[in-house]
Amino acid sequence: MRLGAALLLCASCGGGPRLTNLRCRDPQRCQHAEDPVRLLLQVDFDDESGTMSAGTLRLRLNGGDQGTLSLSNLFASQQIASGATQGTLLFDDELHLDAIEQDQHLEVNVQAVNGHGEGSNDPGLDLLVHLGGSGLGPEPGGGRNARSIGGVP
Repeated sequence: MRLGAALLLCASCGGGPRLTNLRCRDPQRCQHAEDPVRLLLQVDFDDESGTMSAGTLRLRLNGGDQGTLSLSNLFASQQIASGATQGTLLFDDELHLDAIEQDQHLEVNVQAVNGHGEGSNDPGLDLLVHLGGSGLGPEPGGGRNARSIGGVP
């Protein structure tokens, strides 16, 4: 009986932050108007520990690290309470690419680490590059959260 109670308590421990619904801030256009390799994104978070603001947000592209953002800065600039356990984070992700090609597929992921050092899942956004384009729409036959981005080389 005690083992069952311990397992039940442990199952409710949380296990770190959770990120969901990574998406473009504007459904009509994912990238910045003057900088086509800067994506304007948002993601929902849930962290029972209330220490998310003391952590970081890792930005990833095609499986490689792109950079890290301070969550304390994001929380402060968006007026999110430092002890918030859930909310939506808005952030820019500047893509660092050696080369960019027409119809190139990109996968953007983010992962949060809270103030206790616990890592989150890493939701992704699939992108399809359209050079010289100006629109944003679903990637043809796209996967999860698929989008097309247009830009000028």
